[in-house]
Amino acid sequence: MLIKNAKVFIDGQFHDTEVKFNEKQILEIGNDLQDDEVIDAKGAYLYAGVIDAHCHGGFMRSFGHETRTDSSGSRDEQVRYLARKLPETGVTTVFPTLAMDLTNFREEAEAVRHVRSIRSTLEGADLLKFHFEGTYLTLDRYIEEGGEYPLPTKEHSDFLTSGDYSDVGFICVAPEMEGALEWMDYVVSKGVIPEAGYTKCTAEQMIEAADHGLATCSHIFNGYEPMHHRKSNAVVGIMLDDRIKAQITMDGFHVNPAWVKLVIKTKGIENCYGITDLSSVSGLPDGDNILADGTKVVTRDGFNWRTDGHILSGNMTCNQIMKAAHQKVGLTREEVGSLFTENPAKCLRISDRGKIEVGRKSDLILMDDDYQVLKTVINGKVFYEKQ
Repeated sequence: MLIKNAKVFIDGQFHDTEVKFNEKQILEIGNDLQDDEVIDAKGAYLYAGVIDAHCHGGFMRSFGHETRTDSSGSRDEQVRYLARKLPETGVTTVFPTLAMDLTNFREEAEAVRHVRSIRSTLEGADLLKFHFEGTYLTLDRYIEEGGEYPLPTKEHSDFLTSGDYSDVGFICVAPEMEGALEWMDYVVSKGVIPEAGYTKCTAEQMIEAADHGLATCSHIFNGYEPMHHRKSNAVVGIMLDDRIKAQITMDGFHVNPAWVKLVIKTKGIENCYGITDLSSVSGLPDGDNILADGTKVVTRDGFNWRTDGHILSGNMTCNQIMKAAHQKVGLTREEVGSLFTENPAKCLRISDRGKIEVGRKSDLILMDDDYQVLKTVINGKVFYEKQ
């Protein structure tokens, strides 16, 4: 198959070129290519399929076991729906994010086993690796009185993963916790990236954690103590150490646009990447919403809140948040392309997809000027086409 007449995003720039591919990989990039099957992009933008490294679910469905989404079908039905639905938003690879009840890790371990049992039969987005968010945390506002919160240990992580780390991307930890550095050494030896988040650590503790393999952070600024000019804190450490890649929510609200631009300027865009943090309760109408388990979610102006005023996870799909990054945050189209389509692969050490390059997986998306997804190609075949 061949795509021509597209603005092709490669290495941070748009190029007037053509892309030829089969069901396994990208074969050629150049001009005047030939193939029996041709897609005329008619000037649309062609990107590598998005790798969303932080996604809980969406559309009242969850990758984990959440009673509030029970009305949307069985666990099996919800995961299958998400795999099929996400390509409509530009996502072709997803890291299922598990962070349900932070004191009930049996459910989290069961969610891992469930996804593994059906992964090979799913159609649509590839559920590549697991992301365990907020697993080992210290930040006061996320800790409930009387709750039992585990320390980062080999035994606890082995329980979560059934001792199999082959499909685990990263696990979140507060670096100052007892045993955290030794735990990092252990999971790094298993091929897992330790992720910072929900922490009260100092900048110095964050940098020491990077010495032990900590290499990314859960949505910078969200889940950390506020920055203060007289205090060393976690965000300062992340900003200072480019070994730690900055995951950023760029919907224009969770992080003020000026702060988004500051972290990109400080760390360099190559050390930053975008996510959706898409929540299972995304897409609710404005107003007071009562969920299946009795939970009340207040939705206003396109964002979700708890009744205590705490803002919840993302409410924008991938293409919507790319549009917000461009129009609300004020990033250039090239910056948005880098942050969402090439940088996740670069920052998370993924080399078989995430970039339009000969030999990489033939996962591609065509978007219009307004970031509407026109076509999504997965494994060299058109999986979604806008009607």
